[in-house]
Amino acid sequence: MRIARKLNKKLGSATGFEVRRAGSGRVPAPALPKKRPAESGAAPGKGKPPQVDFRPPTDLSVDRLLRRPVFIMSPVRSGSTLLRLLLNAHSELHSPHELHFRRLEVRSGTKLAERSMEQLDLHRGDLEHLLWDRVMHRELVKSGKSFLVEKTPSNAFAYQRLAAAWPDARFLFLLRHPASIAKSWHEGDPEKRTPQEAELDALRYMRATERAREGLTGHTVRYEELTEDPEAELRKICEFLGLDFEPHMLDYGAKSSGDLQKGLGDWKEKIRSGRVQPGRELPRAHEIPEPLRAISAAWGYTRDEGTAEVTAGGGPKAHAEISQVWPRDGRIRLVGDLHGVPAEPGAKRWRLLLSPRGREDEPLSYDVALDGSSFDVSVPVIDLVPQWLPVPAQWDIHLAAATADGDGGEARLRAGRHLDGVKGKKNTMVFPSQDASGEDGALQVRPYYTVKDNLSIECTAGRGGTRSAS
Repeated sequence: MRIARKLNKKLGSATGFEVRRAGSGRVPAPALPKKRPAESGAAPGKGKPPQVDFRPPTDLSVDRLLRRPVFIMSPVRSGSTLLRLLLNAHSELHSPHELHFRRLEVRSGTKLAERSMEQLDLHRGDLEHLLWDRVMHRELVKSGKSFLVEKTPSNAFAYQRLAAAWPDARFLFLLRHPASIAKSWHEGDPEKRTPQEAELDALRYMRATERAREGLTGHTVRYEELTEDPEAELRKICEFLGLDFEPHMLDYGAKSSGDLQKGLGDWKEKIRSGRVQPGRELPRAHEIPEPLRAISAAWGYTRDEGTAEVTAGGGPKAHAEISQVWPRDGRIRLVGDLHGVPAEPGAKRWRLLLSPRGREDEPLSYDVALDGSSFDVSVPVIDLVPQWLPVPAQWDIHLAAATADGDGGEARLRAGRHLDGVKGKKNTMVFPSQDASGEDGALQVRPYYTVKDNLSIECTAGRGGTRSAS
């Protein structure tokens, strides 16, 4: 048989004919060209990634170059590009554009290669993890920084695999009002998807993010709070990551690497400004599209139907206009007027509410006596550092009263200073801190204006460092 094969090889190359046994009548089929690995199965980058068995590394010191990476778990159009640029401005954090590293797949070209890797106790999932780790570690080394932050939205669909691949990973969960996400997703490419299609498509990412939040431990960030008060939110993120806050993080444009490209995150003018811009107005509960109502409620973006936000008919948005802030003698005194309230304010019982961010269901409440529409109320600073509150912390300020229809609802007015026409008070009006020392060291309390010119109060640690909730 070996002689026949050699003879046929020579004859075939010279004449195009072969020698066969007489009477066999069988014509061999022409040999098909072998497919390249990329042609077998789904095209790279398209369709769902194949199901691959995975497991944690046997020895982290041997199997991983990347240490303590940070993954942002978020839906599309949730502000993840803004967050990654802010974090990338930190001297120890490198956050490149979306890497989509999970689409890098490993396949064995031959059975022998597969058997050889199995002898090394390396299966396909292990090899892909090594590849992903090497790609991201290379990017980190090029940056000269200490930790990598990765923000590809589709990572939320594989949160279990990421947690297994890097057991020391840290996770940030970025949330945004679901209706705002869907609207932004539609506006990003209105010819590609209708508003209704954008709602359902974005909902897949929201549900994946929620599953990741339920299955992992990490730190939750809200886009609205990040744009309202970026410094306060970045301080909390830095504390979670064990880093010092750096003020120049707020001016992310000075550190931007110019890697904003369509398809790899946000790339439009707003993000290119280099400064945090205010978020869009949030919809009311009845304006939320039906497919998004359940996830909106799960994320705390809906209120009870009996809770109303007071607005002035045709005029500026109703709020509690602050005219004076007096932080002294162990108290913070607030003087101002209710603006845009349609009903007679004196007919209601008004209260000052201070709500800690992240624990809005535990507000402090103080009675407010109105003189017409004017109020004058003060708060002891010691009340703002209860033992159950982790420090640093921020309190948002509202004036609240029962709605006039008596249905048990409540109207809330955000406290701020808007009618003087001066914007950017956060950088121009700075109030002194007061000491609210407790048993665990000095705690500092001071009022401040947010980027939207609303008034809030922050609590920070002095000599005592940080304080965890008791």
